[in-house]
Amino acid sequence: MTLAERLNKIISEQNLTKREFASRLGISENYVYILTTNGRSRENVNKKISPALAKLIALEFGYDEKWVLNGET
Repeated sequence: MTLAERLNKIISEQNLTKREFASRLGISENYVYILTTNGRSRENVNKKISPALAKLIALEFGYDEKWVLNGET
């Protein structure tokens, strides 16, 4: 599962808009769109977030930090 797919799963399961997701994390809506859009496969390979942002997402929404960051459980 790509980062985009994991973030979209969180947004969907939490019943949020991307704007609400961004607001709760204190990041820009544009950044969320960049991270959650599945563009060409080559673009998806390098999509990453910082460990700090993964931790914030995990704490805010109740997901495993390692899963958010790299898909590990």
